[in-house]
Amino acid sequence: MHCNLSSGTWVHDPTYPLYNYDQCPYITNEYNCRANGRPDSDYEKWRWQPNGCILPRFDAGRLLGRLKGKRLIFVGDSVSLDQFQSMACLLHTIAPDAFIPSRSMLTTFRSAEYNASVEFFWAPFLVQLETTEQGKKILHVDGIEKNEIRWKGVDLLVFE
Repeated sequence: MHCNLSSGTWVHDPTYPLYNYDQCPYITNEYNCRANGRPDSDYEKWRWQPNGCILPRFDAGRLLGRLKGKRLIFVGDSVSLDQFQSMACLLHTIAPDAFIPSRSMLTTFRSAEYNASVEFFWAPFLVQLETTEQGKKILHVDGIEKNEIRWKGVDLLVFE
């Protein structure tokens, strides 16, 4: 049977979450529900179950092995940032010394052991945004050149 990853249901799984929010330096205050006063944690115990197949449990070591010598960048806005933070926290469970703090619009998880990095680049507009001398903002929907330079040499790009 064909596995359609986009068709399925959320199932409760008491073995989740796969990482501890309080021990992950990648979770910013805005995304830390517990630190912001949410009293329950049941929302963390759900996983996606596609119809027609069983997804294997996430294995951070296996992913880092596949990323050996590569760069993966999440590009986008707050949705991409949330995806990056979750991925970095999952990888942080087996490589806790890989943390590199944010610098301007780029945040990086880098593992020297695997020579791999997972990064986030803040680009709320994937197209070019220009600000004129008068402060007027202009979106150039036919170009990404200004952002593209940051993506040179990247092996995998995830656009939200």
